This record gives sequence, structure tokens and C-alpha cells, in this order.
Amino acid sequence: MNHRLIIAPLAEADIKTSFCWYEERSPGLGRDFINRVEAKFAVIAQSPQLFRKRFGPYRLGATERFPYSIYFIWDEAAGIVTVRRVLHFKQDRNAGL
Repeated sequence: MNHRLIIAPLAEADIKTSFCWYEERSPGLGRDFINRVEAKFAVIAQSPQLFRKRFGPYRLGATERFPYSIYFIWDEAAGIVTVRRVLHFKQDRNAGL
């Protein structure tokens, strides 16, 4: 079952910032980053229960190839997954969750 996926403004900003950073290093790398994030979004929307709670109500899905975590909340009753942040492993997870 695909759940409704909502991307919070902070998560959108995280993705944009990371995309730009990777594109500056190597053209096309930012697009690869976006593709990996979108692939993980698809898995999360399809099966959020695969990801256990890590920090309070937040679940965490790691991207392939890039060292980023997708922090999300799953409202099972409403069938909604809200992505709150997309952070590099070294970033402070408490910043804006």
C-alpha cells in the first residue's frame, strides 16, 4: 500500500542544499543524489513499517551511496508519511526535527 508522502519545507531545503553541493563538485552527481533520495522515498511510502522508530516518533531511512538519513513520521491511522529532514550523517539530527 502506498501511503501519502508529504515533504516538509525543511526537508525540501535540505535536499536542495545537498543537490547544489554535489553538483558543484561534479556535474550530474547532484542528480544522482536526488535519484537516490527519491528511490528511498518510494520505499518509505510503500512500506514505512520497515523502518523502526529511532528518536521518539521519528523513523530513519538511509540513502544508498550518499551518507544521508531521511527522518520521517508515519501516521498509520491516517496513512500519511511526513518527511521532516534529509540530513548528512554528520549533521545534528536535533536541528529542526
